[in-house]
Amino acid sequence: MSIVNMFRKEALRNQYKSSDIGRSLIKQPHIINNAILILIIVFIVSFFIVNTLTFSTNKNHKITVSSEHYTPLIYSQVVVINKHHTIDGEHVKKSQALISISTLSGVNDLKNDLIRSPSDGFFFHAKIEKNILKPFEPLGYLLTISDGGELSFWLETNKNTHVKVNDRVKLIVNSQVINGVITIVIGNKSNIQEQKIYIKLESANYGLLSPTADIEIMLTQQPKKVINLIK
Repeated sequence: MSIVNMFRKEALRNQYKSSDIGRSLIKQPHIINNAILILIIVFIVSFFIVNTLTFSTNKNHKITVSSEHYTPLIYSQVVVINKHHTIDGEHVKKSQALISISTLSGVNDLKNDLIRSPSDGFFFHAKIEKNILKPFEPLGYLLTISDGGELSFWLETNKNTHVKVNDRVKLIVNSQVINGVITIVIGNKSNIQEQKIYIKLESANYGLLSPTADIEIMLTQQPKKVINLIK
């Protein structure tokens, strides 16, 4: 191969290299422009989501059944409990036997008696350490339910608590859930510590609602923007 041809071949190789580099340099501004455009679109979409999109959050609050629904069963004398005829939270009928007791009719004489349910309801035994009760100390409590399954509750509130009629709620009792709908709300002031509400329960798990039960209610808070949740 002549020296002239070698120079021609090397010149052609350098020409191809320079053209490849040129094409790559031409492509780079186009790639940069596309990247900037994508970043702008991502920023606009993120700004829209943060400032306009809303989420509803759930929060649990303490709640108790109003005492007006419980009828305490009491006796005017010292009582010795001999036998329970029902389990705690059992549904009972009117005149059904609840507790066999003995009372002092004399100095050393015991008189046997039978405590019966005054109406239909759910009976809960009193929490006592011994089987002897003082006069007028409750033997137990009878929870009575309206025909519509509606009960009133006292709800612990704060300034961020918002409830309204027709809100669907969940009562959580001993890890079990009772669904319901709020039917009445009494008072809407945000500075009160307790608020009375009426709830229509959708299930028959009333046997969970003892006077000493630890009950929570799950409320759906008012929708909040994403930017407020981030703060």
